[in-house]
Amino acid sequence: MSDEILTGEGVSLQISAASVIARAGAWLIDAVVTVVALVLLPTLLVSVVGVDQYDEAMAQAIVYALAFGVFLGVPVTVETLSRGRSLGKLALGLQVIRDDGGPIRLRHATVRALVGFFELWLLLGGLAFVVSMLNDRGKRVGDFLAGTYVARMRGVRSTIVPLWLPPELNGWVQLTDIRPLPDGLALRARQFLARAGQFPPHVRHRLGLRLAAQVELFVAPAPPWGTHAEAFLAAVLFERRRREQEALDRSRPRLAAQLAG
Repeated sequence: MSDEILTGEGVSLQISAASVIARAGAWLIDAVVTVVALVLLPTLLVSVVGVDQYDEAMAQAIVYALAFGVFLGVPVTVETLSRGRSLGKLALGLQVIRDDGGPIRLRHATVRALVGFFELWLLLGGLAFVVSMLNDRGKRVGDFLAGTYVARMRGVRSTIVPLWLPPELNGWVQLTDIRPLPDGLALRARQFLARAGQFPPHVRHRLGLRLAAQVELFVAPAPPWGTHAEAFLAAVLFERRRREQEALDRSRPRLAAQLAG
């Protein structure tokens, strides 16, 4: 099973669900790092502070705090800041993404870490392995609860598709007031149209509707009833570029005169 997403830099990423073996290898790398941290951190703390500084209760509390930080705090922080890439996943070219192809957030990373502590550490990965083998995306229990899965990322050079004006919207777009679009929104719409044919149908439909709803806030009047989201986006972007080009052409004589002066 494979999907395709677009990054903010305009790079197309061909993604497919990671195999169970690849996920196990990434987790083993993370597990080794975790065990090393659990061994070195208490030793470092004792050598720096000294064992006589704390009583037994305080030492036990510190051990619990270190375990909480290593098993939960660090994974949540790393996956949130790296958008789903721990050290093991980075080494094997894997990344945790949402079911709709978007990057994970704090909520997703927290659910995965909490459930992962039980199914990966307390149960030694047995439950995670069995559940991952029973679905096509290799999702463990934490992925089902968080709405995520681990994907294998493969970079693909993007292609430039020219903008076009749907004939049925020619009359409407010429009389439409198009306010300046935010650069990020215009870029996302342009990238979506360039790769729309390569998205899974349900992802393509959902992304098209979402972008059309955002762009429609800057357009008046609204497009004719029943206009397809992709046709609407194409018409707005085409007319926006045409008007910008006309404005640039009108300003060139004045700019040339100013430069000559």
